[in-house]
Amino acid sequence: MKLFHKLSAALMAAALAAALLLSAIFFSFQNRTVRAAQQARLDALAQSVSAMLGEAELAGDPLMAVDYLSGVCSSKQEVAWCDVDIGRGPRPVRTAGKTAPHKKEFVIPKEIRGKKFSARIYFSVQALEEERRGALAGVGHDLAAAFLVAMAVAALLGLLLARRLTRRLRRLAAEAAEVGEGKFGAKTDASGSDEVAELAAALNAMSDRLLELETMKKNFTASVTHELRSPLGVIETYAALLLKEKENFRPEDLEVFTRIKENAGRLANFVTAMLDLAKIERGKMELRAAREDPLALARDAADFLRPKAEEKGLTLAVEAAGAGEALLDRELLTHALTNLLSNAIKFTPEGGAVTVRARLGGGKFRVEVQDTGPGLKEGEPDKLFAPFSQGSAAPGHGGTGLGLALVKSIAELHKGSAGCAPAPGGGALFWIEIPSSN
Repeated sequence: MKLFHKLSAALMAAALAAALLLSAIFFSFQNRTVRAAQQARLDALAQSVSAMLGEAELAGDPLMAVDYLSGVCSSKQEVAWCDVDIGRGPRPVRTAGKTAPHKKEFVIPKEIRGKKFSARIYFSVQALEEERRGALAGVGHDLAAAFLVAMAVAALLGLLLARRLTRRLRRLAAEAAEVGEGKFGAKTDASGSDEVAELAAALNAMSDRLLELETMKKNFTASVTHELRSPLGVIETYAALLLKEKENFRPEDLEVFTRIKENAGRLANFVTAMLDLAKIERGKMELRAAREDPLALARDAADFLRPKAEEKGLTLAVEAAGAGEALLDRELLTHALTNLLSNAIKFTPEGGAVTVRARLGGGKFRVEVQDTGPGLKEGEPDKLFAPFSQGSAAPGHGGTGLGLALVKSIAELHKGSAGCAPAPGGGALFWIEIPSSN
């Protein structure tokens, strides 16, 4: 379950619990209020009867007390019946439509004594309870309506609050994802004074620091590779000169010179790739774009590497579709295509095939290089284009893990993309796609 749904459910549950508790408290308060009002009314009625008994005693008229009690008993629903004692013992007064109940537990007796006369009023528990239920029914109806309105408002506020909080967390997650992809310096909104704002500020500070360290690393890499390229070139040149003077050296010396030249060349290529990658990452690589025929570019790259493919016994085919020109840097794109073709030839076993498919149309140029090599394992397409990353087939074939990183950087420099996937029927399929006009 997503955090948005959890927060919404938690807030609505809290609002529901609070509303139920408040409703119970208010209902209990109203119940006590109704009972207190009933008790006050009964006490007032008793006081009225006591006053009437006093008046009847002063007037010496016991019938006055009897008539009054009869009227009270007949008119008051809460009065079950009354007894009066005017000197002859307690006797029930006559009432209209009322009979004395047989079970005294359903009544509440109230005795009122004067100097000469006395009375006893029996209040009906059932009548008082019905009256109380009627009063509380109205309160319950109002509470139910208020509860539904409160829950609707609480649900709306809960959804808005959860949406606002999770939106900020999603922004933090997006920034963290960008930092994880190497896009240092990404920022998110850190306004506010709560814990989420503190987390956003800390993440922004981390992103700035990582950008600073990444810049230092790139500058150092560019500086080191630039300084290494010249001495490596000198070593390779001198090794080549020594190899030309074969008559002056023993065979084992020539073998050492050959090894020096090959390793110096390999290291020089690595340094050059590092320098190119550093230039692209620092934004120092210039894109010299011009209108070119990308299909011819793909054919030229294939023709350049065809002798190497034939030497290994591979079939190299080119399939081109479309016509026209695209705005591109001929040198950089040729470098990217050569990298893809070199990899395909390197990893394809003898007797295999490499196919180049180039298509121009729909506002884009796409070139695919498919081989019949060992292919790609699960998860490899996601990491192969990262610097210094190599696939499971790389051991034993050499390489630095920079070629595909350069291919991707060159494609992105053209505002395009590069990718790979297992080829149908086995092998691997690598592709570059760039817009044909920028």
